[in-house]
Amino acid sequence: MDDASAGGYEDGGAAFGSGGGEGASTQSGGSPPPASGSASGNGGAGGVVNEDVNIPAAPEAQDPYTRFAYLCGDGCTPGGEPTECSSDGGAGTGTGLPAAQTLHCQLVLDDGDAIPSCQPAGRFDAGGPCHSGADCAAGLGCVAADGEGGVCRQYCCGHVESCAAGTYCDERPMAESAVEASAPVPIPVCVPAMNCELLNDSVCPTGLTCTIVREDGTTSCVVPGEGRADERCPCAPGFVCSMLTNQCKQLCRIDSRAPECGAGAKCQGGSAIYPAGFGVCVSTS
Repeated sequence: MDDASAGGYEDGGAAFGSGGGEGASTQSGGSPPPASGSASGNGGAGGVVNEDVNIPAAPEAQDPYTRFAYLCGDGCTPGGEPTECSSDGGAGTGTGLPAAQTLHCQLVLDDGDAIPSCQPAGRFDAGGPCHSGADCAAGLGCVAADGEGGVCRQYCCGHVESCAAGTYCDERPMAESAVEASAPVPIPVCVPAMNCELLNDSVCPTGLTCTIVREDGTTSCVVPGEGRADERCPCAPGFVCSMLTNQCKQLCRIDSRAPECGAGAKCQGGSAIYPAGFGVCVSTS
């Protein structure tokens, strides 16, 4: 997805990352409804980046806390205030449905783009099966999952820290775009964190790296970038992205025997954003 939305973020008070590799998708809540199309989408998981992904151009200067908002179009905000789609006329596209119909802002596929629109809420909760956003409850979108169909996930078009505990905000392809065999269209949703061990990528699926994905120190396996110390994010394995500078910092173990930082530097932690025993390399000169 977007150069795989990779790496982690840290600023001494907030650290999080995003990646292109969710682990095995969790599907619950019964069987999915019949598919409206003839084909089903393949996985939103794994570390392979599809070069044909239909990615809107990201703004040059992004607030890192709302860095996925550009994927959600203009109009109502998916996962936003329910009043946006109330019968007295919120933003978005009207449906002509009776006022008693429960509506919510949902991303719908329109000519290869994700467009926000007020639509009826579906019946499946987060983690439930779906073939399109129409199957998911209010505030949820449908993203491609391993195998057939998709899984309902909470939108995170606004603040990335709006995701529930144990999940983090990242891009996943709309299930509808996979079903229609078109270029995958990425949307921001909350995906389950894998709670991996930093600096130990053997615990991650091939091609992914473990990094910090939430400001509370939550970790997960994500698709890495290429940035190294003081280089532009997204970051290579073993590095985390500073939200203040958009530059990569080297992760390290707070252990005098740890060699990661080298001469003239030490490993500094002590913040809630780092799991116990970890920090970043800082100069001692």
